[in-house]
Amino acid sequence: VQSISTIVLEIGCQAFVTGEGDLDIQLDVGQTMKSETEHDEKDETTEQQLIDEEEIKEDPVQLSIFSHRFMGIAEQMGRTLQRTSISVNMKERLDFSCALFTADGGLVANAPHIPVHLGAMQQAVKYQVTYWNSEGREGLKEGDVLVSNHPQLAGGSHLPDITVITPVFHQGVIIFFVASRGHHADVGGITPGSMP
Repeated sequence: VQSISTIVLEIGCQAFVTGEGDLDIQLDVGQTMKSETEHDEKDETTEQQLIDEEEIKEDPVQLSIFSHRFMGIAEQMGRTLQRTSISVNMKERLDFSCALFTADGGLVANAPHIPVHLGAMQQAVKYQVTYWNSEGREGLKEGDVLVSNHPQLAGGSHLPDITVITPVFHQGVIIFFVASRGHHADVGGITPGSMP
């Protein structure tokens, strides 16, 4: 254990530093025995009560840590997009958004960029997941990157907002998607608002 370390313990646990400098973490024995005794006293336990007892509860500390990590990834994606862009819309106007999505297209975390992008981007990712996994299609492979801007069919906001969607693989299976959407000035439609 270092003098600058921070250690977070589960509720009901105690930690002791040993003479060798190791950390010995012990469960609260009194609480454990009490819960076992209470469980033995229940003669008739319905199936629903068992399900309730076994229900997994979120650890608020881990939830906060991972939430901030995922948000940090989306924010770093945005900074990288801004630095590497040559478009005035993205470099100076910051007319872009970045986010992480689950393997089925659900939003995990987004950076605080353009709200209209973020509201529609999940639909764009879900559409692509459904489209590429539909019958008769090969599905996505490592190295594939999808580009989409269709506002009526594929979750786009309007034609100049182009979405780049990249699947992230682990051992040949998609585990999540990263996506960014940016406004491109030289793309337009035949009607006002750059709709098709």
